[in-house]
Amino acid sequence: MPSYFCDAEELPCPLPTSSEIKASTESLPCVANPLYKRVVRVKDMFVVKYGIWPWVTENEGHALLVLNQYSGIPTPRLYAMYSEGDTIFMVMEFKEGNRLSELWKDMPEDDKQAIVCQLKHIFTEVRNIPSPGIFGSASGSQLEHRFFLSSQKDPAVTGPFREEKDFAMAMAIRAQKNWEGTQYRGWVSEFLARHLPKVLSGHTSVFTHADLQRKNILISKRISEDEKTSSLYVSAILDWEDSGWYPDYWENCNFVDFVWDDDWPEKFESIVEPCPVEAGLLMIVKQDIEH
Repeated sequence: MPSYFCDAEELPCPLPTSSEIKASTESLPCVANPLYKRVVRVKDMFVVKYGIWPWVTENEGHALLVLNQYSGIPTPRLYAMYSEGDTIFMVMEFKEGNRLSELWKDMPEDDKQAIVCQLKHIFTEVRNIPSPGIFGSASGSQLEHRFFLSSQKDPAVTGPFREEKDFAMAMAIRAQKNWEGTQYRGWVSEFLARHLPKVLSGHTSVFTHADLQRKNILISKRISEDEKTSSLYVSAILDWEDSGWYPDYWENCNFVDFVWDDDWPEKFESIVEPCPVEAGLLMIVKQDIEH
């Protein structure tokens, strides 16, 4: 993979070496097995995500290079991205804040509304980034979302796609491949192949996070100059590894992964316009792919 290093004068201090990164004991939350992926804080200034494909991909780095151009989109700055053997390293800016998932339960309604309003403005700007007219990853290559994974790297599944009908059909093909080699017929995937390209049509390509959960949103507190009042604000949106150019309904359809036990799914409709028909179809896709 091609390497990226920002200009030296843009660094808060010299970049950590790979040895310093691997020696860090300050691990940050990560659901993956640490044998394959780690997220660590180094020198107080940097967060480094490193590991092997497919647990770590360069797609997040390419996404940050796009997003870092827009001051209204709070994201960590990408300082470096490179590989050593099979290991990919992404060195990013450390951002202060608490995860929204940790705060939401006890957050007053006024604060919730303020954060939702900020997120709406942020993702309006994200979705207004000029599109290259494709459905693909942040770099314009294959999609990283799990609905488009292919062990054979079949481009009919992974993309990128010029036409939305091919994007939709890719999910049906992905589902069909799950049934290959079994004694069962993929009745649902055949249904998806017949109908997804027709129903999921007429959407534009927009830049999409594709995993906008509360755990990926950092919140900080701003104190007024007279130190008498304070307010919460979105300090960073994290984990852009699945991001890319998706149909405009995709961000909202994240709700297929929501746990429906509080008001977040309802509030989410104020961040990105709801698409209930498309979301319903993606629930069927999820069930068939992950059966």
